[in-house]
Amino acid sequence: MYDDRQRRRDFVPAELLTDPAWDILLWVFIETEHGRRVTSLEAAVAAGVTNDIGLRWISALRKAGLVMPWWADDHADSYVMLSDTGYRGMQRYLQPDA
Repeated sequence: MYDDRQRRRDFVPAELLTDPAWDILLWVFIETEHGRRVTSLEAAVAAGVTNDIGLRWISALRKAGLVMPWWADDHADSYVMLSDTGYRGMQRYLQPDA
């Protein structure tokens, strides 16, 4: 689904396809399923937005209770992870038969 969303940019100008919140949720879910952590910068890049804009969307997702920050001692950047509510919601949406 994430790759399909990115391929749309081959046919339509990227500025007409903005939905950073959804792209961030998809990317963090995908990476979580692969056992990887996601920095806020990686989430912004995955959504095709600048770090500042990504942080604003992450903040909005955090206020909605879908993501939460996480800091690691071994890394200068903050990480973003799905909250339990966000994870369960994405799982239900992406794997409806699970």
